[in-house]
Amino acid sequence: MSDRLSELQRQREIAQEQLAWLDREIARESGQAPSAPASVPAPPAAPVVSPPKEMSAAAARAADDIIAQYQTPPGSTTKDVKRGCYAYFFVALGTVLLTVGVIYLFYLRRK
Repeated sequence: MSDRLSELQRQREIAQEQLAWLDREIARESGQAPSAPASVPAPPAAPVVSPPKEMSAAAARAADDIIAQYQTPPGSTTKDVKRGCYAYFFVALGTVLLTVGVIYLFYLRRK
């Protein structure tokens, strides 16, 4: 049985359970005696394939190499953020000083 078919059957069973619960709640609120739940045939259990308990040494090394390739050292993110904040500050300060300097020189030459 395919995984998709077993998943669809499981979802159908969940939906039927929810509908049965809604019917019981509606019957309880309207004052009627709740009807007996309809028997829902259980789908046959699909065999669950579990991953192997132990990986081979080569597979474990390859997995560790891949993980190490994408890991960043602890604290490097904090340093990068601080460096970026300082860079933005000095760029903004330089822009302000340059603007003030241009305005000053422009008015100095007008006189």
